[in-house]
Amino acid sequence: MGSSQTKSNHERVASNTLFLYLRMLILMGITFYTSRVVLNALGEVDYGVNNVVAGFVSMFVMFSHTMSGAISRYITFSLGQDDKERTKAVFSNALLIQVGLGVVIFVVGEILMVWFLNHKMDVPPERMHAANIVLQLSLINFILNLFRAPFDACIVAHERMSVYAYLGLLEGLFNLVIALIVKHSNTDRLILYATLNLMAVVLVILMYVTYSRLKFDECRLVWAPEKKLIVEMLGFSGWNFVGVMAGVLRGQGINMLLNLFCGPVVNAARGLAMQVDKAVTRFSSSFVMAINPQITKNYAAGQREEYERLTMTGSKISFLLLFFLCLPVLMQTGYLLDLWLVKVPEHTRLFVILILCQALVDSFSTPLITLLLATGDIGRYQILVGGATLLNFPLAYLLLYLGFMPESTVCSIIAISVVTLSLRLYCLHRQIGFPVKKYLCRVTLVALRVVLLSFIVPLAMNTFWTTTSIPVFVLKVVAMETVALVVIVWLGLNKAERHFIYNTIKKKLK
Repeated sequence: MGSSQTKSNHERVASNTLFLYLRMLILMGITFYTSRVVLNALGEVDYGVNNVVAGFVSMFVMFSHTMSGAISRYITFSLGQDDKERTKAVFSNALLIQVGLGVVIFVVGEILMVWFLNHKMDVPPERMHAANIVLQLSLINFILNLFRAPFDACIVAHERMSVYAYLGLLEGLFNLVIALIVKHSNTDRLILYATLNLMAVVLVILMYVTYSRLKFDECRLVWAPEKKLIVEMLGFSGWNFVGVMAGVLRGQGINMLLNLFCGPVVNAARGLAMQVDKAVTRFSSSFVMAINPQITKNYAAGQREEYERLTMTGSKISFLLLFFLCLPVLMQTGYLLDLWLVKVPEHTRLFVILILCQALVDSFSTPLITLLLATGDIGRYQILVGGATLLNFPLAYLLLYLGFMPESTVCSIIAISVVTLSLRLYCLHRQIGFPVKKYLCRVTLVALRVVLLSFIVPLAMNTFWTTTSIPVFVLKVVAMETVALVVIVWLGLNKAERHFIYNTIKKKLK
């Protein structure tokens, strides 16, 4: 790959990242306000019921994400090889697989989920009717999103992040409008909330499909099933299923355990913590989303030095961006929750702190996962990492059964996340000779140094400045973020990365 082509790829990554950051900045504000409105409109119990019922349906996301990972990998890989016919075949066969998957999930959902909701889950009897309606609407919502996955994969693979950003903003605005409608409604607000969410999903999917069909030649359903390709994609997704299932059990599975042991109010607390997590992690994921197609395409083209560099840079910057955003939240959690929610459900504060710590550990892994999936050889990886991740569910059950606090489930997740990060590096080294020692020196040790130095000022301020008001809070945030930014720029980034970011910002401002 020539230097001009490499420079063009770097500029495209930077441009796409800026588009996604603008999207995430606006979405973060919308998400926080929307969550507050929805919590006040539904109340703690209904908010918790919606969180656990919709989450129960999301347990089937293991099937969706399994195929989405395969679709994204195969489409991006074929584009990296500049094989248009292969890309068309991948899209058509992927859509056929998603249709079949949707039918299976609908049948299983109507039998299994309805029984489990009515006989096993902790829902107040007077809200059981509403919970059943939410279940049906959530199931339809989920199945419709299955058909969106191949179109999403094409937009990301073609690196049209500006379009992805605009459609994401529109989706966020829909959620805000829904929250305001529910707030001023006199009908059953839980049922109305689920109904309006389904209507918004239909509109968003139509926009994704319309844009993809207009812009990308491969986005056409052609009835030409290729048995070999379908078997290959299903085989890839079969291995991927282990990891995805483990991830779903870690998230929604533990959410169900909390419902069974602790009730819907704890589900509400964890749900709010996940909203905070989603808002801040969107920023770091913006960079990763922009860089992921380049990792896969460079691997497909055999550009070893470039995909290794992109993977290390992606891991480090993903962590540093997320840490920069998490720092004020971690240090001022109680005040922020009081300001945001007014009435804060019990357990929310500790859930927020621990879930953000979990997100920081996980932020290292996304580029590593992308490179592992790009190789196509994921058997060893899924057995080791998926097997370790599966331990989260029985360990959480044991902790709750023994009477530990609900927050203990997140502590066990953090510990296992550290183990799985090590296993991903081991698998990459075994399969493609990935330089683990270089990664540890240039990524993890640099990140640890930044964290330790950045915490000095916030800890000192919290020790000697205990009273908090809005002016004091603003002053604290400005001080701690200024120190963190200086530490990140001069100790977290190398000279080439600082120069690249400076030139990119300068170019965009002009």
